[in-house]
Amino acid sequence: MRTANLILAAMLIVGLAGCSNGVKTPDLGQVSGTVTLNGKPLDGATVEFIPDAGRPSIGMTDAQGKYKLLFRADQPGAVIGTHSVRITSRRDSSGGEGSTPLVKARSETVPQKYNDATTLKVDVKAGSNTHDFPLEGTRSGKASSGA
Repeated sequence: MRTANLILAAMLIVGLAGCSNGVKTPDLGQVSGTVTLNGKPLDGATVEFIPDAGRPSIGMTDAQGKYKLLFRADQPGAVIGTHSVRITSRRDSSGGEGSTPLVKARSETVPQKYNDATTLKVDVKAGSNTHDFPLEGTRSGKASSGA
């Protein structure tokens, strides 16, 4: 279910990039920050801000754990207001040719309280917003398989 939601959100961002003409974009705040897990930068994680009303915004962390949110592929930011935040490190294999994937799969390492059962909430305001997420803990149980 989580993978399907991430895929759907990514498709919406890419698909709506060309649909922005004539569509009013809501007021957005620019959002960036850093994600760490147990004191270390979390590389390649998906950060998703889900507003109480409106479409979500998504970003990916780099090797230093830094991210910037995109409302659409061509529009940075997130809807102004309260958001639940989901952070996930799991990904499926994709791309490439033959039997060698371009992106290799990895299992979820982020504890459930930050994704499947998120407890993270933030407020996005007009202008520039910095939201850092110093995550702590380990993924436990069979949920770490990612399925």
